[in-house]
Amino acid sequence: MQILHYGVNESYEPHFDYYRDNSEVVSGENRIATILLYLSDVSHGGETVFPNSEVKNTQQKDETRSECAVTGYAVNIVKGNALLVFNLNLDATPDERSLHGSCKVLDGEKWIATKYIHVGAFSATNATKSLAASSDVECTDEDDNCPRWAAIGECQRNPVFMAGTPDYYGACRKSCHIC
Repeated sequence: MQILHYGVNESYEPHFDYYRDNSEVVSGENRIATILLYLSDVSHGGETVFPNSEVKNTQQKDETRSECAVTGYAVNIVKGNALLVFNLNLDATPDERSLHGSCKVLDGEKWIATKYIHVGAFSATNATKSLAASSDVECTDEDDNCPRWAAIGECQRNPVFMAGTPDYYGACRKSCHIC
């Protein structure tokens, strides 16, 4: 799970949450769905917009929406709401209608949590290799007990907690020699 923050004038360009090239898939196969959890209200702007939506022209006119929001089907940000986006069709082909972005926050701030649902189960081995390859992640242990736990084999017995996954930063990455 990722926690994202957008301040005033911050946005995220429209993108797909699936991998177009299966060689990019690290673990757990492709992302079949994305769940966006809205953790805050946004005073103005910040809408989630779907430019390729088949129903983008069916929304009622709303003067409170941002200019970006009228470029597709837009979902207003309401604290406590969640949005489920299917990234793949039933036959596992990419769903082009899942293209989505975050409009610029015009007033206030936006906090969301993003959770990806994958087609298959994660392989801890592949997931930790992916984390090791990321150069922008600092190599640390988050608990003083990590060296002891690693010495007694917890990196292998409890890889998600110790080493992490693409959605979770492991607590003992340094002691498990992930980075």
